[in-house]
Amino acid sequence: MNKIKKISILFLIFILTSCSFGRPEDVTELIETPKIEDPILKGTWEVKEIKSTSNNKNSDKIKKGDILYIDNDLVALNDDYAYPPKFSSKYVDLNSYLQSRSIDKNIFDKDNVEVLSASQGELYSKDFIKLSNQEIFMIVDNAIIVFEKIDDNVSRSIVEKYAKRASKERTTTKSGKKVEGDICVLIGVRERIDTESSPNYYYYTYCVRIDPNRMARVEKAEHIYFPNKQEFWRLKCELNPQSKKYDSFKAYPIKLEKELSKKENQEKYKFINRDLDLKINFVNEDYISFDYNLVSDKSPINKYAMVKTDELKSNTFMTINEYAGDEKSKQVFKNLVYEQVNSNFGSVDEDKMAYDYTNFGLIRNLGLWQFQSSYHLERDGAIEQKSFPIDIALRENLIDQDNKEITVDQIKNLNYQAKDYFELVNGQYVVVQSPDEILFYHIKNGLIDTNPKFSIQLQNPSQIIMFEQGLGSYAEKWEDSFNANNVIIH
Repeated sequence: MNKIKKISILFLIFILTSCSFGRPEDVTELIETPKIEDPILKGTWEVKEIKSTSNNKNSDKIKKGDILYIDNDLVALNDDYAYPPKFSSKYVDLNSYLQSRSIDKNIFDKDNVEVLSASQGELYSKDFIKLSNQEIFMIVDNAIIVFEKIDDNVSRSIVEKYAKRASKERTTTKSGKKVEGDICVLIGVRERIDTESSPNYYYYTYCVRIDPNRMARVEKAEHIYFPNKQEFWRLKCELNPQSKKYDSFKAYPIKLEKELSKKENQEKYKFINRDLDLKINFVNEDYISFDYNLVSDKSPINKYAMVKTDELKSNTFMTINEYAGDEKSKQVFKNLVYEQVNSNFGSVDEDKMAYDYTNFGLIRNLGLWQFQSSYHLERDGAIEQKSFPIDIALRENLIDQDNKEITVDQIKNLNYQAKDYFELVNGQYVVVQSPDEILFYHIKNGLIDTNPKFSIQLQNPSQIIMFEQGLGSYAEKWEDSFNANNVIIH
């Protein structure tokens, strides 16, 4: 009995001492700092006023109209940026804060304010003071820069632009920390299966997650799954079982998928024209582009079209001046078409030519998105037609493809079968499409590894129609969203 008592006492002592190991010395050690999902001042801001507090000029050369971007993965104003930034926030007495910066304490009629601090090691450190939901300021030297919010979000193209810049300028920070390498790529493809009558087209999305600390992960799902602002949309383009033509498509927010049967949603998110037979060539949050021919035409005439992604209800194509935003583009387009016809068919009476100002769209052409149009003429009882590229100044927010780091010649030397390629904006991979694969080649110190890191097998002839990249904190969110909202088939 005494032996049992001794064993029980020893066991009790062991439990008590084990529970005490690792106990925090202070209750504050049990408090976990909350994770910041979005910075408190997330959005796009415009400089609306510069208040000088001395005779010294602003050394940063900031001027009215300059744009400040604050996002999970980026803080940027002109050439001064943090990618990726770290955030912290606190409340301060505004008068005391300004006084500590040797600035007149009576400039703003506020007491306590919230301050967002953004930093990236030794490369960047800034404070942004919140005056209201629509107004903030920062201090640069002896000037107060006041900003006004113009958008609640930051365009992904802006984040990608600075990410590409950081990949060249900041492979590592001054403290040796590597630039963000985590990325998720959504690749939309159109697969073709030839039949006895006409080809059938099927649309899929590959989700590729490249995490520097893990093996790459690739998933495949039906239809085109694409980011639109701060949510995800789906595009469906399926064969009409009665006509055996592709005469419609839907593009809608994922959150409304179970409500598409409602009449207002059917009208708003569906493009339909029973006289069309089309195939999708380009998809992003702003535009959907396709080529088509009219079923009613005796001879198939191939044309191109663009529509706004969130304005399908009207079932109408965009005109060239609607896209470009000015009337001059109409005349430019007209001249381009006439020059093409004249150079291929000799002298043609311009007054007798008909011009279709909706006949333009985007196609993929070996590393570039290219605007394409077409013309047709009836000669000797036969229809002659031809497609040709048109030179239109691309909007910056549509496609950022200037100053490509990798040339077509480099790609062809890397893989002579290459039919297309994309550069990842963090500068760490180039993605090459061959007739039967999509290959990912790693880039290190500016050199492309000749052996692909991994690849995606293509079972059928395929064309890439979408290529979207989510960096940093977007990478995990995109992958999670893709897996949560799709039936994975590969």
